[in-house]
Amino acid sequence: MLISLLIFLMLAILFPYLLLPMLIFLGIGFLFLLPYVIVFNSFYNIITIPWQIIKIATDRRVRKNHSLEHATINVLEQRYGRPLQAGGLAYSNGFSLSGPDLPPIYEVMSAVKEAQFRMINGETDLAIHPRCGTSIAAANFLFSLAFIIVLFYGHHLSLINVILAFLLANILAKPFGRVLQKYFTTYPKVDDVAIQDIYVQSPYGNSPFTIIFTPTRSYFIKTYQAK
Repeated sequence: MLISLLIFLMLAILFPYLLLPMLIFLGIGFLFLLPYVIVFNSFYNIITIPWQIIKIATDRRVRKNHSLEHATINVLEQRYGRPLQAGGLAYSNGFSLSGPDLPPIYEVMSAVKEAQFRMINGETDLAIHPRCGTSIAAANFLFSLAFIIVLFYGHHLSLINVILAFLLANILAKPFGRVLQKYFTTYPKVDDVAIQDIYVQSPYGNSPFTIIFTPTRSYFIKTYQAK
C-alpha cells in the first residue's frame, strides 16, 4: 500500500498532466453526487438536530451550566474588548472551556464567579452567545428544512434550490439560534449552582502528538446543585 502511494506521488510530481483526466472524472462525479449528498444530509439534520435540542432542553443542570459557560466567555470578551478564540461544552456536572485565547486559570475562575453573580442580579442576557453551537445547529437545521421545502415545491434538484435554501437559512439562523438558546438550551437562574473547582485538562485528549504552533488552554469547571 505504501509503495503504491509512493509510486502515485512520484508520477504526480514527474507527470502532472497524467492526473488531469482523473481529476476531471472525479470532479464530474462529485458534481453529480453533490445534490444527493445534500438531500441525505438534510433529512439527517431534520431528524437529529431537534432530538439533540430536546435532550438539552430536558436537562436543567446542563442548561444552567451552558448558561455559565456562555456568560463566562462573554465576561472574558468584555474584559479583553474583543471576541476570543474560545469555546466550551456543558455537562450535568460542569462545563469545559478551551481555546488559544483563554487567560490563566485564576482569571477564568474570576470570570466564572463574576458571570454567576451578574446573572443572579438580572443580567440574564449573558447566557446567550452569538457563536454558540446551538446557533450553528440552528443554521444547519434551517438550511436543511429550507432545502427540503424548496426541493418539494420545485420538484427537482438544482443549484438555484441550494442557493435559495442557503440564503433563507442565513437570514433566519441568527434570530432562530437566539430563541433556541433562550428557551431551550440555557437557563440563567443559576443562584442554586455551586462552583466547586476548576481543573486544567489536556486540550488534545490522548493524542501522543504535541501541537506547538497553535498552543491552547483547556479547563473544566466543576459545579453541583447547592439547593
